[in-house]
Amino acid sequence: MATPLFQRRNLSANAKEKAQHQALRRCLRKQVVTIALMLITFWFGFLVSSHWNIVSTSTSTSTSTELLRPNNRPVQQHPIPIPIPAQPAGSDSLQDAATDTLPLGFKHVFHRAQHKDSHCRDLQKENFSGHDTASQVKFGNETVASLPAFGIIDTVQQYKVSGKTADPNWQCVLPPDHECSETQFTVVFMAYNPDRLGITLRQIQKMLERPEWDGMVKEIVLVWNGPRSVDESKEGQALLDYAKTHPVRVTYPLKMGFANDLMNRYHPDVVQVTTKAIMFYDDDGPFYSFNAVLGGFELWKRHSSAQVGAMARQIDYGPRQQSERHALSAGPADRFFISHCTNVHDEVDYNFKYFANFDANMVLPSGSFLHSNYLCFLWHPVLEPVREFVRAHPVHPDDVTVSMVVSQLSGRAPRVYSRRCEALKNDTTVDKKNRMRGRRLMSTLDTEQDEEDEYEEDDLIGVVPLSEQRHRQLLFGIDWDAGAGMTDAKHYWAALRTEAVNALVQYFGSINSGSIGWCYGTEFYNEKVDGKCKPVMAKQGWLPWMNPDHTPRAQCP
Repeated sequence: MATPLFQRRNLSANAKEKAQHQALRRCLRKQVVTIALMLITFWFGFLVSSHWNIVSTSTSTSTSTELLRPNNRPVQQHPIPIPIPAQPAGSDSLQDAATDTLPLGFKHVFHRAQHKDSHCRDLQKENFSGHDTASQVKFGNETVASLPAFGIIDTVQQYKVSGKTADPNWQCVLPPDHECSETQFTVVFMAYNPDRLGITLRQIQKMLERPEWDGMVKEIVLVWNGPRSVDESKEGQALLDYAKTHPVRVTYPLKMGFANDLMNRYHPDVVQVTTKAIMFYDDDGPFYSFNAVLGGFELWKRHSSAQVGAMARQIDYGPRQQSERHALSAGPADRFFISHCTNVHDEVDYNFKYFANFDANMVLPSGSFLHSNYLCFLWHPVLEPVREFVRAHPVHPDDVTVSMVVSQLSGRAPRVYSRRCEALKNDTTVDKKNRMRGRRLMSTLDTEQDEEDEYEEDDLIGVVPLSEQRHRQLLFGIDWDAGAGMTDAKHYWAALRTEAVNALVQYFGSINSGSIGWCYGTEFYNEKVDGKCKPVMAKQGWLPWMNPDHTPRAQCP
């Protein structure tokens, strides 16, 4: 029986509608697959981008060779910095956003502080109460200046939003690791007492007139930081007369509008040096012989990104930090950083009892070498809280501050040279009993060297007598020659120095892993003995970067 016409039309319409639905479903399935593929592609791209940011952030701290495992535990690294890969414009990571217009050195400091902050938080995952954010702390009955833990992070972020990052005066550049072609340096003296300028003038005359120096010193800059006039003493007038015919320049930061600040000797506008290398001295020394200075200068040329000094101090780590340091490297390595966590009560101690060759974390100014590029960083607006701390603290710790800042910027500890480097004498005899008692070997020193040395360590063990600081003016008039024990005044000074060191270490959140001494790689290196250099002071021909006749080796670095 034939199907009625109206039914055939209905069946045709239903088939057509069904076909349309099937086509629509196929289209929707294609769109869903397309959207899913797009989402997968986007997610994969996000993972790759995140991985790249992590790698670039780790690499951007390469001057300290701080690489972290996923659990934030440092791993042993190669002591040579890893180059930072170039990134296309606009591809800065989120971590770089706070520092993208800052000098590279501050980026390294910022990222290191972030890593150490994360590490400290991981040490106290439960009940984390925060870091020490106090701007001042009590010491006995006095309030002394301090710095907040990891304060550098907030300081950098605040400077970023201040609108001052484009200031052309503070576009600082890190120095290279080597300056092998340099032949001259500038000597900067800090002075404030005209009655002491006789000592200073005698040293200036030696460096500019004696034939062995032979033009090595390009210029002497005397930073006059005192309220009295230079010519109030006959010694001061003699120095001014000498400056008329020799490359000696006196600069007056107080007249330039600067405060009476020990950091003035590091201001680029105050010293205005024209050499890459700067050697710093206090006006009363101690001063070193030509052989010692030449050895120090040659060491600086091979390590120009580091601070190089002769009077180096060790900062003793706390128990947790000692374990962290030992886990980093079994051998000498000066490019690691140890975290400093106030939330788990880390504290360090300023060790003033001897001058360290190895494992020193800072150097005192006299006899130290520094690349002139660091002057821009030391007075950069980002570090104003640190400079204010130096001015406000009772011991005005400019020496600790400069070493701390330079090591954070360079990603390495200071390098140490021997401040004595005398010729070997065939007739020198060593009395074993005196050697064991740590007495000075007077037969190895001539009269002139004896007059130049302010410090009388033993050549063998390097222990410094209590008279070490007898000429220092910041020590509250302590009589260091009175007795062998620690007086209340000595305890007070040592404790204040320790407090200042802790404030600076907690501000940056870490401290360098310690220096490599002059004797490394020679027969005089022994890691099993105290100080690792035996004897402590070098003789001519012992320095590994110098020839036996004390001329520089051709290979540099």
